[in-house]
Amino acid sequence: MNKKNFIIIVVAILFAGSAVAAEPVKRKADAAGVKQLTFENVHKFFSDTLKVRPKEVKKRCALFYEGEWKDGNTYRYSVIIVENSDEDIQITFYFTDDYEMNWVNEFLDGPFFNQKETEELFGLLHGKQHVRAQRVGRYRVDLSHWEPRHAEIIVFSFTPPQKRGG
Repeated sequence: MNKKNFIIIVVAILFAGSAVAAEPVKRKADAAGVKQLTFENVHKFFSDTLKVRPKEVKKRCALFYEGEWKDGNTYRYSVIIVENSDEDIQITFYFTDDYEMNWVNEFLDGPFFNQKETEELFGLLHGKQHVRAQRVGRYRVDLSHWEPRHAEIIVFSFTPPQKRGG
């Protein structure tokens, strides 16, 4: 192989490698693939993800509970409450250990939000302040975040835009 062919092959390999490297990282589905944020869909999401049967508190409220002994003296647990009112859907996370924060992450990174909405919701969450009627994509979001002594409580309320009608 002569020097010219060698250079062409090297350039071709580099070009092919840069084309692969430039390919975008696979992202969450766009709006067409996003599931509707409904009580039924969120209920099914947590039932499937947590692999536990929820307690039905009332027709439009479900309570998911998961807990275990961390050691002989410490019991760690999380409670997730999914509530549906006429105006909004509210998801409350109550947990006692950083490990359970995973359920908040799973929900925000789940199938209900497009990539931009997920990023905005994580931004609100990590702002660690209360938020009222913040526009995030398709929703008005209220977020409350408390950290009492032995637990953390995060409440998301999602209100879809009001339909203008006639």
